[in-house]
Amino acid sequence: MSDIRYDRLYDDYVIIAPERLHRPDCAHETISNASTQSRICPFCEGNERMTPPEIFALRDRNGPNTPGWRTRVVPNLYKAVRIEAPWQSHGHGPYDLWEGFGAHEVIIDTPRHLQRVDAWELQEYRDWLVTFRSRLMDLRKDLRLVYFSLFKNHGPSAGATQTHPHSQLIALPVIPKSLLARIERARHYRKIHGHSLFQGVLDYEMEFRERLVAENDSFAAFCPYASAYAFEVRILAKEQRVVSLSDLNDPGIEALAQILQTTIRALYRELGDFDFNLTFDTPPMQKNVSTEEWFEEIPRFWRLGLRIIPRLYNWGGFEMESDMRINPVPPEEAAFLLRG
Repeated sequence: MSDIRYDRLYDDYVIIAPERLHRPDCAHETISNASTQSRICPFCEGNERMTPPEIFALRDRNGPNTPGWRTRVVPNLYKAVRIEAPWQSHGHGPYDLWEGFGAHEVIIDTPRHLQRVDAWELQEYRDWLVTFRSRLMDLRKDLRLVYFSLFKNHGPSAGATQTHPHSQLIALPVIPKSLLARIERARHYRKIHGHSLFQGVLDYEMEFRERLVAENDSFAAFCPYASAYAFEVRILAKEQRVVSLSDLNDPGIEALAQILQTTIRALYRELGDFDFNLTFDTPPMQKNVSTEEWFEEIPRFWRLGLRIIPRLYNWGGFEMESDMRINPVPPEEAAFLLRG
């Protein structure tokens, strides 16, 4: 039997249809990327001259733009926006246009070329999170930057064009309409129920536990009730005060690294070398015209979360036309398998 479920966090309807799992295109194959790139890799240790000068690095030895780093951050060579651009608007008849101002950075996750994420040591997860936290805290000093997107694309189906493990950060002076809508729903939910929507979701999942994948004292990982993607996993902070990576101290980074390692390894155990997107739920970081009404309230209704989205199946015409996903794997079954 299929279900139509509603995802309250993302305001999406999803069809859970196990019968669709037997379609020919649902036979997921493990495809290794190990042999897809024979050219010299600009992200490998020793090839620092092949990238723009680094912005940030965690190092064991040596100076900038030399070997000896654990993570390294450089401007994206094919940047979508530029920090050097002026933040100016121009009218074109009924249209609005702004200069392409913003930041677009590449986080080189590890010096180890083609290192699968499930083989990362715990220290590598810590370094990765500390690097994101450092860049977030540095860039938010620029009061023009309001929205921060932290994400990792792995594999061609997820939009990755470079096989060396890397992630990206894009910071913009505008807030996507979808995020503003999520904020309004979260504010409304707290006003009606007296607690945050994230806490309501977390309390339910922790009580019934059928979709729970892993937990520790600070975070819980679970397959969402209305999973838009097969084997989708979300990780939520348990403390309401933690609304972004910049709120995590070193013990918090350690706890998030632990649950990420556990969750990623469980996914690889079930799916093999799969393509995925990983995103962070980061609220607006500056008060401006769009945020001043509720900016001070953010710690009361928002919560740090991560979303891991396996890209196992292709979308068809229905998904594109309706903006509704059809997921052939019930989240209860996915969580059961991921728990091992």
